[in-house]
Amino acid sequence: MTPDTISNPATPSPSPRTSMFSPSEGVAMERHTTLPSVTRTVAGNATVEGRLTSPVARVPESTARCGGITVKGHTLKTFAYTTDAAVIRNTNASAILAVYPFTGEPIITQALLTVAQQPLFVGVGGGTTTGNRVIELAMVAEMQGAAGVVINAPAPAATVEAAMSAIDIPVIATVTTDDEVTEEKILAGAAIINVAAGHNTAAVVASIRAHHPETPILASGGASDESIIATIEAGADAVTWTPPSAQQLQSQMMARYRGES
Repeated sequence: MTPDTISNPATPSPSPRTSMFSPSEGVAMERHTTLPSVTRTVAGNATVEGRLTSPVARVPESTARCGGITVKGHTLKTFAYTTDAAVIRNTNASAILAVYPFTGEPIITQALLTVAQQPLFVGVGGGTTTGNRVIELAMVAEMQGAAGVVINAPAPAATVEAAMSAIDIPVIATVTTDDEVTEEKILAGAAIINVAAGHNTAAVVASIRAHHPETPILASGGASDESIIATIEAGADAVTWTPPSAQQLQSQMMARYRGES
């Protein structure tokens, strides 16, 4: 070696350069794996996970019992009921049910479509929003790329029929009980009936299924595996699932950082 290449032991070695994209030690602990993970189940299904994949917004395994509703070639078993952009981006639900308690606005639909990796079914009114605006919002949602629209329970069957006539994507009609209004919405051509009857959901699903064996039924699964299974066994083809909010997940993460759990 020449003198030019001999390092001086007394001279400290320069610190290795750190890329601005290299995670610090504190950030690196959030990694669930150091390399992409590829596994295969007994049934032969290959699973690929990214290095930073988080499982916290995954649907309950009990939802796999659903037969599913096939929409334009895609079989949907779980609908995540959320408008949280971060959760929508990270959930593995088959579809998103984006219904919110404000009048519908196309800019909200566009924002959610930007982050969604699965079919998005967006609320277009029926409660707070009524009349022609519901139909107009449904038409705009179709043009934006929504997979379907959701009309809330207070809307009459005439609104469901008008929406079905105006757009070529599925109209989901929300109901809270099995009564004459629900019957009228089914006869009006609702593509999917969404049962949101609280603790009575399974009973309402069973009642509708008894006299409408072919009608696609989406229903709220509740907060436990038991309620999800009960809803499916009552006749639901797919279930809605309410994931934890980003704020709840962040709170749990901070508790771990503080050593509280």
